[in-house]
Amino acid sequence: MGVFDTGDPVVLTVLGAASTAAAVARAWIRHRTAIRLEQERTRRVLGALAGTTRQGRAEVVRACAELEEKAAGAGNSRSPGGR
Repeated sequence: MGVFDTGDPVVLTVLGAASTAAAVARAWIRHRTAIRLEQERTRRVLGALAGTTRQGRAEVVRACAELEEKAAGAGNSRSPGGR
């Protein structure tokens, strides 16, 4: 008979708490990763926009979006689609 078969309330409580803590930690890491990726995208777009004319900004933003899309399609592990 294993430890998990005992039905001991203390063991079950500890296992439940550990499982919950692990789930919260995974969710927090996913959340912080998504925020960081968005910050990096914003920084890249702002860098690309530096020195552009008002008329050229839409084209620069569109080009940045196309590059992001191509990178995601190539299986880039840093893109949301590549996870």
